Amino acid sequence: MHKRFLFWDNPKDAVLVLTFLLMTIGAINVFSASFVEARETYDNGYHFLFQYVRAALVGLVPMALVGWYFNYRTWLRFRHLWYAIFLVVLVCVDLFGVTSKGAQRWLYVGSQSVQPSEFVKLSIILLGAGSLGEFLHSKKPASIFRNPSNIAFFQAGAFALLVFLQPDMGTAAIIFALMVGLYIVAGLPKLQLAILLGASLAAAAILVAVAPYRLARVKIWFDPWQDAANTGYQVVQALTAIGSGGFFGTSFGLGTGKFFYLPEAHTDFAFAIFCQEWGFLGASFLIMLFLLLAAAIHRIALNTKSASGFLLVTGVNFLIVGQAVANMAMVCGLLPVIGVPLSFISYGGTALIANMIAIGLVVAVYRDETGQESAKQEVAAVFEQRKQELANKRTRPRGWRP
Repeated sequence: MHKRFLFWDNPKDAVLVLTFLLMTIGAINVFSASFVEARETYDNGYHFLFQYVRAALVGLVPMALVGWYFNYRTWLRFRHLWYAIFLVVLVCVDLFGVTSKGAQRWLYVGSQSVQPSEFVKLSIILLGAGSLGEFLHSKKPASIFRNPSNIAFFQAGAFALLVFLQPDMGTAAIIFALMVGLYIVAGLPKLQLAILLGASLAAAAILVAVAPYRLARVKIWFDPWQDAANTGYQVVQALTAIGSGGFFGTSFGLGTGKFFYLPEAHTDFAFAIFCQEWGFLGASFLIMLFLLLAAAIHRIALNTKSASGFLLVTGVNFLIVGQAVANMAMVCGLLPVIGVPLSFISYGGTALIANMIAIGLVVAVYRDETGQESAKQEVAAVFEQRKQELANKRTRPRGWRP
């Protein structure tokens, strides 16, 4: 586990450096993408930057506590408690939540709005890792048709349903996909996977067909220019912003998409502004950072001897890097617009804090594994020393005095 990872002494250092580098890029991009709207709405061009930095500072506390002071097994042990808490919270969101832009996804904690579904993603990872770890450890394939291995699957389904009712089909799909990904890693049989994928596609098609606005999104996904001034406007503006960046970009702060051309320029479509201002080179660099982060997290997962720890770290990789891939694909028009944030880059305090806690969980798994290795090495050293002392006693001549 202490082995070097590229330029770093170990994969944990790589994860932390890459995370804070992505957060630095995120803060810069949030400011550039939002200062026009912030000036117009709050009479303060730094409003969203301050909010981002504040969320990052708040997130450092639970990230440090989770990563350096608590055993990750404790979090897994209380996974059902977390599930019950967030189940109640999601019901409260559906009943009493704050509505914005046609969706009821937030609760107010004092004067600050919180999006609980971001923390639900973490709860899903804990639930899947804790519940499926024993099946992976015993090399028994997890099943969605047999108790008790299918309990986590239906618990995730309940979460996804409550989030879908907000309505937030994109986040609901991510929650469900996270659990399915963990089931696949835990050895879900291929036949069950095929049945599950078929049923999921059928359900998605029905849910899209019965909601006109979802159907319009899918139709416009194939050809956004057919209604570039209405339903395809956001995608067209995103692609225009990306294309206008060229190879080197327009330079920091000079992207035009933020001037009320591109809606959600600092949130879901932050990647478009980044591409416009930093060009193909900048976009390639950002993608490379996410790939390095994925590789470093995967290295920690591969060297984790605990099956639950392996699933936990893998789930975090799915969450952070998987969401980033989905967001970039959405912004580039490869996926329909589903409202997925770009990890560490998009503005969103709850998502940023949840991702920082997720990184803390990865550090906690690494710390536990290295602690066990150090303990074993100390025991081996003491044993070897005692063995050498006994060997020396046997080879001493009779009557020898020190």
